[in-house]
Amino acid sequence: MRFLCLPGAYGSSDKFQVQLAPIVKELTEDGTATFHFIHGPCKAVPPEGFEEYFGNPPYYRFIEPDQDIESTEDDDVLARIREFPDCETPEDTMRELMREGIATSHRSTDNALKYLVKIMEERGPFDAIIGYSEGATMASTLLLHEQRRWKKKGITPMFKYAVFFAGWPPVDPDTHQMILSDESDLTIEIPTCHIIGSLDPYVHGSLALYNVCDPDTAYLFDHAKGHTLPRDKDTVKELGDVVRAAIEAYDIRG
Repeated sequence: MRFLCLPGAYGSSDKFQVQLAPIVKELTEDGTATFHFIHGPCKAVPPEGFEEYFGNPPYYRFIEPDQDIESTEDDDVLARIREFPDCETPEDTMRELMREGIATSHRSTDNALKYLVKIMEERGPFDAIIGYSEGATMASTLLLHEQRRWKKKGITPMFKYAVFFAGWPPVDPDTHQMILSDESDLTIEIPTCHIIGSLDPYVHGSLALYNVCDPDTAYLFDHAKGHTLPRDKDTVKELGDVVRAAIEAYDIRG
């Protein structure tokens, strides 16, 4: 199985390789998978106070506010993570986060999809996709784009499996509105694995993403920590077994 790997906001392909190293080792040593790492096309600057958390530059994002609309830092949704809401349901939490005042991101969302499709054409084929945080949001949006393209143009989707570490729900590939399960019938149709941390302050975003995937083939894996990638040996082995089981169950072959 060959994975395309998308890091979180303010990450890079090199940093993501370090973050994902234990899982890469687990799945490459027995020949289960190979990994191709990329980062977003937008150069970025972390929110004030988060510079140490994201490490040294360079920093990249897949999605950024439309420059002619953003007027204050708080218009950027990622600047609001310092006061992430906690509502009754994951969908209510995401609605509150995206309340009035958030800048649109039409240009960068369109550009990110084109950028990813070009990578698929030039560096593919890929069997599966991994996304962490913003990368999970972008990966899930790309999957909806593939589904819609299949229905409209008959272009067979490339990805057969997805692994999401944390993340928020996708946006509609055309309107760029966030997809929430209590508002939309859109569903990610391929099998998915959702690695969440029950101590993650943004866990409602991860659950809202899980809720827009096929309930029959979406697997929820709680590593019981925060907004991080699992690194301890036992958890990584368990996650590797989940991926290997999915390959067998859904006959995903590279």
